[in-house]
Amino acid sequence: MTENGRMSNLQYFFYSIGRSFAKLGKKIATFFVNIGLSIFYFFRNFPRNAKRCVFAVGRFFGNLAEAFVRGSVFVKLSFIFMGAGAIGAKQYVKGVVLFLLEAAFITFMALLGADCLVGLGTLGTQTTMTLPSGGVKMGDNSMLFLLYGIATVLILIGFVALYFGSILSGYTCCKTLRAGGKVNGFRDDMRALLDEKFYVTLLILPIVGVLAFTVLPLIYMIMISFTNFDAEHQPPSKLFDWIGFRNFVNIFAKSELSTTFGSVFIWTIIWAFFATFSNYIGGIIVALMINKKGIRGKALFRTIFVLTIAIPQFVSLLVMRNFLGDWGPVNGLLMKWGWIKEPIGFFTSSKNQALLPKVMIILVNLWVGIPFTMLITTGILLNIPEDLYEAARIDGANTIRLFASITIPYILFITAPYLITQFIGNINNFNLIYLLTGGGPTTLDFYKAGRTDLLVTWLFKLTTDVNKDYNLASVIGIFTFLISAAISLLTYTQTNSYKNEGDFA
Repeated sequence: MTENGRMSNLQYFFYSIGRSFAKLGKKIATFFVNIGLSIFYFFRNFPRNAKRCVFAVGRFFGNLAEAFVRGSVFVKLSFIFMGAGAIGAKQYVKGVVLFLLEAAFITFMALLGADCLVGLGTLGTQTTMTLPSGGVKMGDNSMLFLLYGIATVLILIGFVALYFGSILSGYTCCKTLRAGGKVNGFRDDMRALLDEKFYVTLLILPIVGVLAFTVLPLIYMIMISFTNFDAEHQPPSKLFDWIGFRNFVNIFAKSELSTTFGSVFIWTIIWAFFATFSNYIGGIIVALMINKKGIRGKALFRTIFVLTIAIPQFVSLLVMRNFLGDWGPVNGLLMKWGWIKEPIGFFTSSKNQALLPKVMIILVNLWVGIPFTMLITTGILLNIPEDLYEAARIDGANTIRLFASITIPYILFITAPYLITQFIGNINNFNLIYLLTGGGPTTLDFYKAGRTDLLVTWLFKLTTDVNKDYNLASVIGIFTFLISAAISLLTYTQTNSYKNEGDFA
């Protein structure tokens, strides 16, 4: 403190930094407390929520019963012939389209759908056989049975939703006509889809793409975790079957697998934390130094850092792996100078649970990660409203106070979503681990995993190893997805970027 009781600039700077870390620690503690409270409230409120669900289902079927009892003849017919209610409301085009969709669905189920649903339950019964004559009699394929069965279930769910929706829509139109109102015709619906509901038109194709290329593969992966799909059950020569939760029990309860899973998971979180925040803090520091007033050659410095982005990441990682390899230039020079007698295993040392390779991975990651944060931070620094600084200067703030009270909070506010994205990306950072160490050094303590393997690289090894443990890999994939989704949603909703999105507008 100064003589007048006020803090000096340096004291205020460290006070601001300390307060920021205190707030961060409080938020982290609050985050984990909220997770526990959410679980507690979920089970506490489960009876009430279940009651609400039951009432919602009851209201839904009550509306269907009301439509059947009080609806017109056309509405009653719509329970059998989808689209009849629309035809009764003189929506002829809509009614015909719905009827054709129903006919197409019935045809699909009769020709293919029913067999796909049966195959989903059995996953095949006939294996591929070699005939005495030397030929091959092809059997069922459990993979295709599972895929087609899931697709059929999704189609069935979509049709059921459309079926009930068409009935309630027809009844709504019937009530509107009875009240003397007017229902929209085909042209009105088309005009609406190109005007006030244009967003629906634009979202149809992306939604179909998400269902086909995201939801369907995700469900397929989840279903694989409930099967015995491994090297001993490779269709079509050998079919796999449903085994319930046995794979989950093996991962979380069996000694070797559970030990491997626990160690790999802990390292994954440690890696993601240090890799994310080291790049984040380093990128901010570099951006602040380059953009400081009075620094010459800013464009040159930015270009140099951008070059590291322009070069493909795998090229940089392979160069680093060879550069720091056991017989690479670094070890060669150190041995030539007499500083060491044997090569340093920057990426291969197994001492202290491979501490050195883990540290080197984090350091190498700085080279490929800092430029991204630097560019983002540079854009933020160039767009901080000058009015904020001018108002603070009028109030007597100096450079340090401007930095601590405006620059840092503004950067943190804008980059919070980016920080979360980087953290999740590092949890699934396959390239860096695989290209630098391949997950090694290997150890007999783990099941098909090395000391530096992340969950995603361990998953890859399980699927490409001779044992082909697709079922275990699916369990790990589900767990990784749940962790990533939970961290993304829960942390983002706790950030100021989400709560106070208009503060720095």
